[in-house]
Amino acid sequence: MIRTFVSMLALSVAFFFVTADCSAQNQTKAKNNQMVAGTIKSIDIGKGILVINQKVGNEKVDRELSISEDVEFDVAGKLSSGVAGMELLKVGASVKIKCDKDVKVLKVTSK
Repeated sequence: MIRTFVSMLALSVAFFFVTADCSAQNQTKAKNNQMVAGTIKSIDIGKGILVINQKVGNEKVDRELSISEDVEFDVAGKLSSGVAGMELLKVGASVKIKCDKDVKVLKVTSK
C-alpha cells in the first residue's frame, strides 16, 4: 500500500515538472518573435522580396525581407498569403511585420 502511494506521488511530481517545462518553452518561443514597423520602399514579387524603410533610433534604415508562400497578409481587411498577398501591397504604405527569432517573416499587416 505504501509502495503504491509513493509510486503515485513520484509520478505526479514528475508529471508536474514536465508540464511546467513545456509551458516555459512555449512562453520562450512567443517572446522570441519580434515586430518590424515601417513604410514599404519597394516590392519585388518575382523574387519574393519586400524592402521597408524602418526608423531605428534617430535614423532610417532599409530592411530587406524575404517573403515565402506561407506568409500571411492582412491588407485593409483582406486576408491572403504568399505572392497573392504581396500583390495587395502598395509602395509607401505603412506596414507591421511579425518575424520569428531568425527574422523569418510570419505575418504582414497593412491598413
